[in-house]
Amino acid sequence: MRVLHLISTSVFSGAENVACQIINMFKNNNDVDMYYVSVIGENKKILKDRNIKYIELKKFNLTNISKVIKEYKPDIIHAHDIKASFLASFFHKKAKIISHVHNNHENMRKFGLKTFLYNFVSNRFSNIIWVSQSALDSYYYKGKVLSKSIVLYNVINQKEIQEKVDIDKNNYNFDLVFLGRLTYQKNPERLIEIAKLIVKDYSNFKMAIVGDGDLKENLEKMISDYNLSKNVFMLGFMNNPYKVLKSSKLLILTSRFEGTPMVALESMALGVPIISTHTDGMVDIIQHGKNGFLCDTNDEFKKHIIDLLSDNKKLNAIQKKALETSEEVNGIEKYKKEISNLYGM
Repeated sequence: MRVLHLISTSVFSGAENVACQIINMFKNNNDVDMYYVSVIGENKKILKDRNIKYIELKKFNLTNISKVIKEYKPDIIHAHDIKASFLASFFHKKAKIISHVHNNHENMRKFGLKTFLYNFVSNRFSNIIWVSQSALDSYYYKGKVLSKSIVLYNVINQKEIQEKVDIDKNNYNFDLVFLGRLTYQKNPERLIEIAKLIVKDYSNFKMAIVGDGDLKENLEKMISDYNLSKNVFMLGFMNNPYKVLKSSKLLILTSRFEGTPMVALESMALGVPIISTHTDGMVDIIQHGKNGFLCDTNDEFKKHIIDLLSDNKKLNAIQKKALETSEEVNGIEKYKKEISNLYGM
């Protein structure tokens, strides 16, 4: 069986991580041959580090995808975003198409060109994987795709994450860490606003921001304007950020919308509790006040963060519960079985 994992973006984030994870789940199965297909760009080193076989496209368009389909003759095209799903649909007579929706994007909740086109081609998909129940429930044309839809929450391999921590010999020590793309979806400007509030009562706290994106310069300016250079540290994109994550007391997420972010699962697997906005998959895995906190206002973020940083007993209890939650939700074998069933293996 040949499976092409089709991805329209050249950045490495949640969907890309999931595609790599699925490929590695089946790496010891000689009956399955999988390839990561995208405009690889700077992801080449990341893919090589993860031992991922890939096919590089010069441009993500029908012409280049058609060439790959013709050469590799896949049995399955597993498309990992809306654009990839739309283009993959043109080849439904040549391969089984599985569309994978990795977040609950705002523009999938209302009528528009994106939802119209996705609905138009959805009859060509064998199955649609939704990363959370809320992503499926919020989809504008939910009623028309229910019969072929499955909700499959992301999982991570805890052993692999710990191995990556052990590789990094550097020492880090942060109270808070943000790990993600610096884009509108992740709302990183809010991090700086929250940091500004925390400094007033907890002047020595330190926060690391790991990631890159089009809002990077905005954040740097805000850090300078608010005199937070001794509190907030921009570390940029890191191929292996897991030692930074584990060396932090809390992970903070300020996303406007999400699916079930991989970094949240990775954080819990390392015993790092999460302070997050009320977004989609986070509502499903965070038990407010037990393994983390869900916040609406910046003042709520400030309160819960300072409470935990000021009380080791409370922090240790939350950390312990985060680890327990990780063991409950990260069922790799169950996830692999679900994918196998969808592939018809």
